Amino acid sequence: MRIIAGRHRSRSILGPKDAAVTRPITDRVKENLFNRLHSLGVLGYGRVADVFCGTGSLGLEALSRGAAHCTFVDQDRVAIDRLRDNIDALDERERSAVVNSSALLTMWAASIPEGELTLAFIDPPYAMASDEATRPTLDALMAALKPKLEPGGVIVFRTDNQTPAHTIDSLDGPASFTYGSMSLHFYQSPLPE
Repeated sequence: MRIIAGRHRSRSILGPKDAAVTRPITDRVKENLFNRLHSLGVLGYGRVADVFCGTGSLGLEALSRGAAHCTFVDQDRVAIDRLRDNIDALDERERSAVVNSSALLTMWAASIPEGELTLAFIDPPYAMASDEATRPTLDALMAALKPKLEPGGVIVFRTDNQTPAHTIDSLDGPASFTYGSMSLHFYQSPLPE
């Protein structure tokens, strides 16, 4: 795995220890994702949240591209250890906060001021997103992040390509794009009239 653009361009980062369990995002999809963010007017990136972050590929990419700060959230201890190694290797400790906790316990978001989150990546296990019993908890997570978003701020939600996107009250979208076995769903906080 590597950073594909910005000040850390071409730097390698540690991927998941078990690629059979974790689904790293490919460089091609990552490039398309950031191009779509640019087309939505997400430029410069202020505060970012990388939720269900694994080893931090998306959040570290955002930091490389100029994000002011990234909050990384994951409950897997091995992934968090590898994430910390990646942050250290890129010398991004000052602009990173690592939360080793369930992403669904949204107390971690209390440190993000309301209206200041530019971008949130939510990349839960595919089974959690497709299961009718657990999907409402992910919708509740997105609802909890809504007041944190700045006007025009974006949530990118990743699922398998068979899982439909849900509408989230007070967020525009989703605009959904499929890449092989995955889909990315883009939700945006409305801009002022």
